[in-house]
Amino acid sequence: MLQKYAQFVVDNAAQVNSIENGLRMLTYVLPGRFADSELASEAIYTLLSFVGVYHDGVLSRAAQAGMLSDREGKAVEIEATAFSRYQGLLAAQSAVYRNAAVLLSGMQFSEKLIEMAVVKRCGDKSRWKAVLWIEVVKAVLRLNLLQRSGRRMVTGSVVPERLVDPAQLGTAARAASQQQQQQQAKGDADEAPWNGQRSGLRFRGVHAVLAHSEGAAHLAAYVSGEARHPESVAPARSLVRRYSMLGAAGELLFILRPVLYVLGIRKLGKRDWRPWALSLLVELVSRQMIRSDLRDSEATEPRTVERDELSRRKWLLMYYLLRSPFFDRFVESRMTRVADWCGNKPLLSLVGALIRDYLPLWQQYYFYTSAS
Repeated sequence: MLQKYAQFVVDNAAQVNSIENGLRMLTYVLPGRFADSELASEAIYTLLSFVGVYHDGVLSRAAQAGMLSDREGKAVEIEATAFSRYQGLLAAQSAVYRNAAVLLSGMQFSEKLIEMAVVKRCGDKSRWKAVLWIEVVKAVLRLNLLQRSGRRMVTGSVVPERLVDPAQLGTAARAASQQQQQQQAKGDADEAPWNGQRSGLRFRGVHAVLAHSEGAAHLAAYVSGEARHPESVAPARSLVRRYSMLGAAGELLFILRPVLYVLGIRKLGKRDWRPWALSLLVELVSRQMIRSDLRDSEATEPRTVERDELSRRKWLLMYYLLRSPFFDRFVESRMTRVADWCGNKPLLSLVGALIRDYLPLWQQYYFYTSAS
């Protein structure tokens, strides 16, 4: 049954992706429309997150097997990103790392839904117990990933990213793709592709290069487009550097920061400034320690995975503007005025409605602004 569904996804990838995107857009406009609409919206969004990861895996395997074709009937070729190569290697080498990554992703997908369900069923007091347990479990899983990766940076997402864009895939080009593969195999029979011994990458022969570049006249443009970035041929484990004690301590602070924040809220209350200030201070100190550690290592520039993760963490600081008490004191009234100003203007009224619908969610539910 599951194999039939996977085959259906491969054959109709573009349509399945359109349905996913439509349902995901629906979750943004559902809150505030009816009783418990936010719970229904979050349930749909959580389900789509799990289904989306499964679909990505199905399409990636199909592309690697040469089963996907674009709208012109040409076989789809994928090249793994630095992030996918790094996460794929760690998952392949350690079952413990792979299981911890899957559990952490599942917690991240479902944490808002769990919090909402606990609030609806058990009330606010039980909510903070559930939130604390979720943050403790996530911290334990991240500590496991930190240890299993050899004391390297723990990225926000720990599952391989999407490598195939379903919107660019054809639906009935399988026969054309197979025919093209046969023609390529026949044309390249005299010079088969070969694999590099150190990198494991697959390289085309000269005749195949000329065929794909439409003759020698376009060879220079083709070769420049196929040029390998140093990170694309580097060993996957070297894509994220090993921390020294300073960087490991900074990463430990970053992992434990949400737990400290929730403990502070439970003890002092959500509207007390001390948990908010402590959380911000811990995050800033952690960021500085990690940046100093990477700057003092053998490479002067952060690598792609490290740079993307540091950029993500920098943007997460914006969530402090949406957390009490800062939000209650400085932001809420201004956002309310913006929503009221947009209310009677064409098109902008949709923005105003979204702000009014999401303001209660940002105030009531921890995981909407937790950035954890």
